[in-house]
Amino acid sequence: MSLTASEYRIIQQIYEDRRMNSEKELSRRKAALYDRIPALAEIDEQLIHGSVQAAKLALEGNSASLDALSRTNEWLIGRKRQLLAGAGYPADYLERSYVCPICRDTGSVNGNACICFRREVIAQFYMDEGREERLQRENFSTFDPEMYSAQSIDRATGKTYREIALEALADAHTFVDNFGKVYRNLLLNGNTGVGKTFLTNCIAKELLDRGNTVLYLSAFRLFEIFSYYRFGDRERSQKASMDFDTILDCDLLIIDDLGTEIPSSYTTSQLFICLEERDLRHAPTLISTNLSMDELGKRYSDRIASRLFTFQYIKLFGKDIRVLRTL
Repeated sequence: MSLTASEYRIIQQIYEDRRMNSEKELSRRKAALYDRIPALAEIDEQLIHGSVQAAKLALEGNSASLDALSRTNEWLIGRKRQLLAGAGYPADYLERSYVCPICRDTGSVNGNACICFRREVIAQFYMDEGREERLQRENFSTFDPEMYSAQSIDRATGKTYREIALEALADAHTFVDNFGKVYRNLLLNGNTGVGKTFLTNCIAKELLDRGNTVLYLSAFRLFEIFSYYRFGDRERSQKASMDFDTILDCDLLIIDDLGTEIPSSYTTSQLFICLEERDLRHAPTLISTNLSMDELGKRYSDRIASRLFTFQYIKLFGKDIRVLRTL
């Protein structure tokens, strides 16, 4: 995932701010507790001195003294925890906290980008304006089956629209629960307003909350990236190259409203490459569309249609929920 210099500086500033805020918060806690419990300040000073001594003893190879110092430090740490517990604080209250404990807010682990860094790139450069707020509104806890008719019946299955919606909700839960364990792609189908995007947001929020990288792109934006990747000016092509890497690397790729874009032979071939490459990596893809399977087969190449037929198919029925909410 190669960022431009300016984009990299933006991300690095975020991590620098996190570390600075963490340091300020730790200093604030220490100042308050040292004033209240002076013994804590003394213990911390002894521990700092002990760590310096330990380094010297290790260089000298003085294992006996090092073992004795280690026992002293363990006693000091235990005493510190006792004092904190006695004052009603958790044992780690005077330790630095991190937004990401994996990389300790550095953005890298063993020289490689941490998963939090990848998530931050997506959040900064790909998240639509207002999507974060929308995910707070549209998630599993706010899914309302009452928006689907308990009287209207799908002739093909003999089930009511509400029963089908509840089955789709269960499938979405299963997809999330098995994410990273069972490789599966999803194809959400249905008319405009029946809840495809809502269900997509349910899945996206849950996986984001679990620490996964989720990239949400409208079909129009996806095909725009494909076009710039091949035909754009130099600056746009470089950006599209980064975009394409991100599309292939993210844990879950969401393509919304496939079929609303204006495809070309090139962009269609790039879509196949994208789906094929992600399949080789066992990286799941979720696609929503108003088009039926037959329409998808006619609109895209046989290779893409064949790939989409391997997706788990979820179809929703009903009236436009956005209209129903205004009634």
